Amino acid sequence: MYDHHHDTLLWREPRERLHEGGRLSHLVFVDGRLVDAWSEHVEDSTYADVARRHDTDLWPPVVQAPPPVPRHEQALRWLDCVAGNREELMAMTGSPVALPRLRDHLDPVADEAWLVADELLGDLRETLLPADLAAPLRECLLLVRDRLPELAERMTPARLAGGVAWVVGKANAAIGPEGPVTQVRIADLLGTTSLNACGNNVLGHVRRLGWDSARPWSCGAPALLAVGRVELLAASVRRDLVELRDTSLAEQARAEG
Repeated sequence: MYDHHHDTLLWREPRERLHEGGRLSHLVFVDGRLVDAWSEHVEDSTYADVARRHDTDLWPPVVQAPPPVPRHEQALRWLDCVAGNREELMAMTGSPVALPRLRDHLDPVADEAWLVADELLGDLRETLLPADLAAPLRECLLLVRDRLPELAERMTPARLAGGVAWVVGKANAAIGPEGPVTQVRIADLLGTTSLNACGNNVLGHVRRLGWDSARPWSCGAPALLAVGRVELLAASVRRDLVELRDTSLAEQARAEG
């Protein structure tokens, strides 16, 4: 007959006996009844491979982080977004461009609102904005006119001028917290409000579509809004970008060589 006293002695402290040894647990049955149990470390047993497979299932493999993008590659990607594409970037120069003539693009009667907006932009250039923004401001105004002629009917000339000034100013780091002129000063001069909203209305019609690229701080890149249009950049800004482009291309050549 089965010795119940012996069974009581074996299982006096069952949890301690199973947990003290390790991951490998042994159970002993006699006639289908559990009579003994103990644990031991699995590392030196015949089941070590099984334990390692279980570890692999429980812990996903560690994926190494990709190496950081080289500084010159960061700069070139960002410059592509600023210029529009690599072809535009390679063709970019720091030479001044001529001021577009209004009579070549606007009708004195049908485009009166656009002409008024251009006059307001002229006042901004004379009082607050750098002189070399004259051509980019007019280029932006004419670009919007070509893209959406009815925009002048939806916005007042002051808000239209404010939107153009916001886009070109941001594209050249000429306005905003990091620029020499704040948005509030421009809005006050134009007698309008919410310059940011005006700017986004214009930006949607001039900005080239593409993936946004973060500004590579380690490259000393200026705080430019990447519009993707070289014609909206002042000559002084383009000169800095050309220098950054040439330096980055030289670093790329050394890295590949």
